[in-house]
Amino acid sequence: MRKTPSRFGNSEALIITREMKELTGIGSEVEVPVPGKATVITPAQDAQRSGTPQRQAQFAAARDQSLEEYDEVFHRLADV
Repeated sequence: MRKTPSRFGNSEALIITREMKELTGIGSEVEVPVPGKATVITPAQDAQRSGTPQRQAQFAAARDQSLEEYDEVFHRLADV
């Protein structure tokens, strides 16, 4: 798809059309890495979801470790 940047103040902007949003899944945030002379726009949620099962497992392990390590402290706080 070829797009022409539009003036936006002292900058230029690319308009992301509804069709582009629907085709790509772009939501309210995007990731915009610039590898070399290319600009790659990807949905931010996809970047976050790429390792979701692994992140969820890491989070669960850290949560369980913290709960076990600070169990007594949490119980004392709950009694206050």
